[in-house]
Amino acid sequence: MTTSAFTVPADELHPSIVHTPTLRRLTGAGLPARHALMRFAPLAASGGVPVPALLAAGADAGKLDPHVAGLLLVGHLRADGEDTLEILLDGATGRVFTVCLFEDAPHLLEAHPLAPSLDALAGFLTQTDDFTARRGRFASLAGRTGTDAVAEAERLLSAAFHEADWGDDGWGEAGARSGWEHALPAYWRIAATVRPLALVAGPGDGLRLALPQGLLDEEFGADDIARPTLSALPPVLTHEPTRRFLTEVGLPRTETMFGLWGDEDLLRTLAESEAGRSGDDGATPVDADRLVTLGSLVHDMEVVVDGGTGLLSWREYGSDTTTPLNADVSTLAFTLWLYSREQRLDREHRFTSAFYEQLAATMVEVLASVDPVACLPARDEDDFRYWPEVFHDEAGGVL
Repeated sequence: MTTSAFTVPADELHPSIVHTPTLRRLTGAGLPARHALMRFAPLAASGGVPVPALLAAGADAGKLDPHVAGLLLVGHLRADGEDTLEILLDGATGRVFTVCLFEDAPHLLEAHPLAPSLDALAGFLTQTDDFTARRGRFASLAGRTGTDAVAEAERLLSAAFHEADWGDDGWGEAGARSGWEHALPAYWRIAATVRPLALVAGPGDGLRLALPQGLLDEEFGADDIARPTLSALPPVLTHEPTRRFLTEVGLPRTETMFGLWGDEDLLRTLAESEAGRSGDDGATPVDADRLVTLGSLVHDMEVVVDGGTGLLSWREYGSDTTTPLNADVSTLAFTLWLYSREQRLDREHRFTSAFYEQLAATMVEVLASVDPVACLPARDEDDFRYWPEVFHDEAGGVL
């Protein structure tokens, strides 16, 4: 969220900042002193740092793209509380860009458009905050859930970002905006299409969430949803909301990050499953008799549900410990739906080509808004919180 603003005296700004509206913003209304999505420490501390000054010793600044060489470092995008991509300003036009800074490889630096001006950038942050708080133009979304609410939120957010005066020129190596594949940079398309997904489900009855009727069927295909009969549920699974969800809503059979066990292991107690696995001499949790096997994760882990409480946990095969995965089956289903939607969106928008960390952080934020158990802060380096960790697995290409 936006906090107080900071300003920079005109005589402390880098001399290449000559764009009048930019000067007026920096010396007048200012920029957010602190925000979850970005910060502007280089601008506040030094008035902007030329890109050539950021290169490693011995790097040939002559290999920089001429447009990139003339830009100033003014801030950083943030993800999960850490600085990620650099925010660069064109002091002559006021255009704002992002870049992944390779300090020893100047020829690889490619500036991606972020905002047409600092005025617009500050406005985008305000609009994102207003959406989170359901105020301003987003007040009509307060208390609303379902697919219509998701679509309306996407429309409103997209409109907010489109309203800025983007212009057509001044975008350096990115070329004229009229030639871009998408009218909005990927960073704001992530905000407009992924953040609204948190609205799809409302509060549940005994579970965290109530998914819209047919949501999973529509996403995964009706034939790919497993709904066990009541008689197939083990007696130890006494948590009535979990029983209703499994038999009435079901879970997708599609193996993405999670896959249901086959008939031989689905909905057996962990103790029974372990006893039937030949050659497995590993340990089991002390409460294995009340943990019901549900499926597996792609990282060689299995998912169990507590028969009495409905809490979902994961365990490594042969381990005697379990770690919370999701609050319950409803938030597991939401997580699988969220991941499937993200995969569809990424195929269309190619978010991960330049903004992987930002996409991952947004996915974690969306999941945490409906399931705090899934995104509990790790207690120590050995406390592996599955969904936040795998969403951020850029090397593994999870998103």
